[in-house]
Amino acid sequence: MIDVSSLVASIRNARLVDLSQPLEEHMPHYPTHSKFFHNLYTSYWHGDRSLSFQLVMHEHNGTHVDAPAHFISDAKRQAHVTIDQIPLTRLIGRGVRIDCHKFREGDYVTKDFLTEWEAQHGALQAVDSVLFNFGWDKYWGLRPNNQRYLVDWPGVSMEAAEYLVEKSVAAIGVDALSPDPPQALRTNPIHPVVL
Repeated sequence: MIDVSSLVASIRNARLVDLSQPLEEHMPHYPTHSKFFHNLYTSYWHGDRSLSFQLVMHEHNGTHVDAPAHFISDAKRQAHVTIDQIPLTRLIGRGVRIDCHKFREGDYVTKDFLTEWEAQHGALQAVDSVLFNFGWDKYWGLRPNNQRYLVDWPGVSMEAAEYLVEKSVAAIGVDALSPDPPQALRTNPIHPVVL
């Protein structure tokens, strides 16, 4: 049995970091995904009792978590898992930020880079959420200033993805549009491997 007051105290004393980008109209989105809309629904100014907005968004707008079903078809029933089937506890754990600023457009993080990082900083663990900090968020901008964010970002190589799966990390994250650069998305994406 969990003592709720101890749990609350632990959470309040924990270092929590919000990594999400703001949800706002004209933000970057993958070209085949619908845009984000924040529409006035009711307002004092129009004689309504309250102020409220309607949100219309694609499930992949902004900061989000991909579910296995995103890239794994229902032909593999045990692996076809939607986001509502992933326990929240799976997404709670130690966050490990890996500085990848040296990677440029279209580059890939390699397994060797990860093992060298581990030699300096300690081994990645099964409960870790591994966050690749490419510095690509500096290109985040609202239309029409979003184009640089949407082209040729760096990503994670297949060998690095397979290594992280072997280590059973809980999740991976990037500050770009996808862990797969555009070329990998067209040819050999890591999405099916990590999901």
